[in-house]
Parts: sequence; structure tokens; C-alpha cells
Amino acid sequence: MRNFIDIKDFSKEEILKWVELAIQSKKDHKGIVSKIAENKVLALILEKQSTRTRLSFDVAIRQLGGSSIVLDMNGTHLGNGNESISDTSKTMSLYVDALVLRVNNHHSILEMAESSSIPVINGLSNISHPCQTMAGLMTLIEERKTLENLNLVWMGPITNVAHSWIEAFNKKLGFSLSIFCPESWQQKYEEKCRKNKISFSNDKIFFSNISEDILNNADVIITDTWESMGERIESKDLSELENFRVTQKVMDKTPSKCLFMHCLPANRKQEVETQVIESSSSRVWQEAENRLHIQKQILIGCFS
Repeated sequence: MRNFIDIKDFSKEEILKWVELAIQSKKDHKGIVSKIAENKVLALILEKQSTRTRLSFDVAIRQLGGSSIVLDMNGTHLGNGNESISDTSKTMSLYVDALVLRVNNHHSILEMAESSSIPVINGLSNISHPCQTMAGLMTLIEERKTLENLNLVWMGPITNVAHSWIEAFNKKLGFSLSIFCPESWQQKYEEKCRKNKISFSNDKIFFSNISEDILNNADVIITDTWESMGERIESKDLSELENFRVTQKVMDKTPSKCLFMHCLPANRKQEVETQVIESSSSRVWQEAENRLHIQKQILIGCFS
């Protein structure tokens, strides 16, 4: 049994192996049901709204021969505060074979895992979104065959997805990472890390001004919704991000082979222009599809 909570918990070799296995599985067995998880039940506990996470994990466990049950956090005793995370975790372990949690507070996942006798998977928290970053890594290797010497550029707030990309960068997977983000938002990220006792990269990857030299050598531009996880942000804070919007003008400064990726859902009036997300450079739908395939591999790894 193994949990899947953060990228930092896995070695470089494990990450690359899981991605390669997911790519091979996608080629060989797309849509084919196996018996790897026969008679296993996956429970998804959702505190946050979900489209891709819910669908991809539901289909993933079915294609592995198992089944799933989806629970609204507010419909459980845990959600209304009548039961502890520990007691809920121990109860869930009696009925199902693995848990996917999509929650507001990352500590809920950590506490659930501490009391669980079955694998716990992070489907998204306020700190990280490792499944999404694994799908992104898979997409890049499909497109470029390797991560070596790729120049990744993140634009906008340092969200949970960005944090997982930073953790992947810290694993020395071969790519460089540049983060274009207003200084005040960088400070918010560092404060969140300190508050949650999480180490953050000391490498010189954060830039408060967009560097055309970096854009000129970019292999992929990545962004995320500015109001991550549905959080509403003050208009004055949003205005600081205007210069970090991924527009066609930004993409025109990159090489012609440069890709665009976004975890979705996208707000086409904020972080990205429709022209960019619908362009031939966009890989957002490939990335979304890869959520299914990488999560099948994550489930296999956790069950093993």
C-alpha cells in the first residue's frame, strides 16, 4: 500500500517510470478494461467542485476492473463536524480499497492518511495538485520525448498546481522552470508555505517582470485560473495580474514550437485568451485526457 499525496514524496526514477508506463498503457490499452483492480472500490470524497478529477478517477477505476462511489463532503458526518477525520478514515478503510480526497485544507489529507489502512490520493488541496502535474509531465514527454533541457514558463499566481510543478522541478527531472508572478503574489506564496511548514524552492526561478529572453527560449507556457479553487479575489489584487495574462502577443514572443498548457477550468476573460487556448500550440485537451491515463497508473502504484 502506498499513498499519493505530493510529488515530493516520490523519487525522480519513480515519477518517470509511472509517466512512461502511463504513456505505454495509453497506446496499448486505451479504453480496455483490465482486471488489475477487480472487486476494488474507490471512494471519492469531494469538498470542492470537480469535473476532470471526478470523471477521470471514476473512469480509471472502472477501466481497471473496479468501481467507485462519490461522496459529497457536506453529506458526511465529517463535513458537518460531527465526526473526526481520524474516525472517518478508520471507517472508510473498512468499506473501500482507496480514497481520493479533494479538499480545502491539505492537512485534512495528511490526517486522513495517518489514520488510514488503505491508500489515500490527493485529488487537489489548497497546497498541491500532484495528479495534474503528473498529467502535465506525461503530456510533455509525449510531445518532446524527454524532459531534458526543456524550458518551462509559468505565468500568474503560484497556485496549488504551480506548487506541484515546483516540487517536480526540485526532483531534477531535467527541465528548467521560470515563474512570472507579481512580487506581492510571490510573498503570499512564501507566507502560505511558512504557515503550513512547507519548504519552497530557493532557486532563482521567480520573476516579478516578464523576461523576453526567457520567453524567446520557452518550450511551454503554463498557467492556471487566477481565482484558484473557486476563491474570489479582490479586484485590486486581480489588476496586479493583468500583465501576466497569456495572450497571443505573449505566445508570439516564444519559438513557433512552444506549447501552451492549462489545467482547466479556464477563464478566457482573465488568465488566457481564447485565441491561445484554441490554437495549434495548445495541449490543454491532451493534458485533460492524460489525467485518466496517469491516474490509472497512480491507482496501480497505490494498490501495489
